[in-house]
Amino acid sequence: MTPAFRVALLVLALTACGRNLDAAMWDCQLEVQKGNAGKSAVAAAERATDIESCMRERGYRLDAGNAACPQGATDSSCYRPM
Repeated sequence: MTPAFRVALLVLALTACGRNLDAAMWDCQLEVQKGNAGKSAVAAAERATDIESCMRERGYRLDAGNAACPQGATDSSCYRPM
């Protein structure tokens, strides 16, 4: 393998891993769940807000145009790349 091919392969792999919507959602849910068990209504609302913020940090935005995706949605199908 040529060095240029190796670099191209590495860049392709990193790009593919960095933009996986479902993986980002699972990562955010796990990260938020560690600090918030979501046992009360207030904790559940805080969890949803934290997940939305985490997804924004990873380059995704909530699809506000989708009626099935309210503010604080925790379903990966409700998010789109920015």
